[in-house]
Amino acid sequence: MKLNRNYITPFISLVFLVVGLSGMLMFFHLFDGYTEVVHEYLGVFFIICAVFHIILNWKALKIHFKRGVFIPAGLAVAVISILFIIQQQYNPKVDTMLLDKIIKAPINDVFKALEVDSSKAVKRLETNGISIDGATNLKDIWINNNADPEEVFDLIME
Repeated sequence: MKLNRNYITPFISLVFLVVGLSGMLMFFHLFDGYTEVVHEYLGVFFIICAVFHIILNWKALKIHFKRGVFIPAGLAVAVISILFIIQQQYNPKVDTMLLDKIIKAPINDVFKALEVDSSKAVKRLETNGISIDGATNLKDIWINNNADPEEVFDLIME
C-alpha cells in the first residue's frame, strides 16, 4: 500500500490538535480522568502518523538535516525534557506522593484510607488468584503474585 499525503496530513493535523488540547486540559486539571485516556491513546496514534509523515517527507527532511537545524532543536528539547524530569524529582506532584505512600503503606491502612471492606477486597483478590499471604503492602501483593498493579487496585476498589 502506498502512503498518501491526502490521508496522512489530515490525520496528523487533527490528532496533533486533539493531543495538544487534551494535554492543555490535563495541565489545568480540567475533565481529569477523561483527558488522560484520550491523550495517551491518541498520543500513540500520533506517533504512528508522525512516522508515516516522516516517510512521506523524507527528502525535504534530509535538506533540514544537512543544514544542521535539527541539532540545536534536538539539544533544546533534550535539555528542556531533562529539566522537567529533574524538577519532578525534587518537587513531585501531590498525586505522585500520595500514590507512593499508598503503595508502601500497611495493607490494613490502605483498606481504611480507601474506605474499602478488607474482607470483601481480600475475597475478590483471592477469587482472581491473587493472594495477600506474606504481603505487607500493595507492592508486595503484585510482586508476590506477578500481577498487574492496576488489576490489584481495581479488584480492591470494586
